[in-house]
Amino acid sequence: MGKRNPLNDENFVSVLSEVVWGLHVYGRYGGEQKKAVKAFSKRVPGYSPDVYQEMFESSRQVLTTTIEAVEKAPKSPKPGQEFSEYTDVDVEYVLERLRAQFPGQSNELLKSHIGMTIYYYYLR
Repeated sequence: MGKRNPLNDENFVSVLSEVVWGLHVYGRYGGEQKKAVKAFSKRVPGYSPDVYQEMFESSRQVLTTTIEAVEKAPKSPKPGQEFSEYTDVDVEYVLERLRAQFPGQSNELLKSHIGMTIYYYYLR
C-alpha cells in the first residue's frame, strides 16, 4: 500500500490552511508553531509527524509569499466601482509568483491561501 498524499485529502488542506492562518495571521496557539502543528495533527489524524511538520512549514511559506504577491499584484477596479472586489486583483499574477517561488509544489497548496488573502489584505 502506497503513501497517501495529504493534498488529495480536502479536509487536510482545509484544516492546514485554517491552522496556518490561525498562527501566522491571528496569533493563535500562543504564537508557537509547535502548538499549532500539534493542533493540526489532532484535527486530521492519520499522517506521520514529519508530514504534519513539512506540510505546515510549506503552507506557511506559501501564505507569506501569497500575502506579498497580493499586495504587489496589479489591481483593476472597474470605472465607477464604489467598492473593491475580488476580481480587481490579478490572480494570475499571484499564481505566477507562487509557481516561480515554489516550483514543483502542488496547485492545491499554492491556491490554498489566495481567496482568504485577497479578502483579508485587500477587501476588508
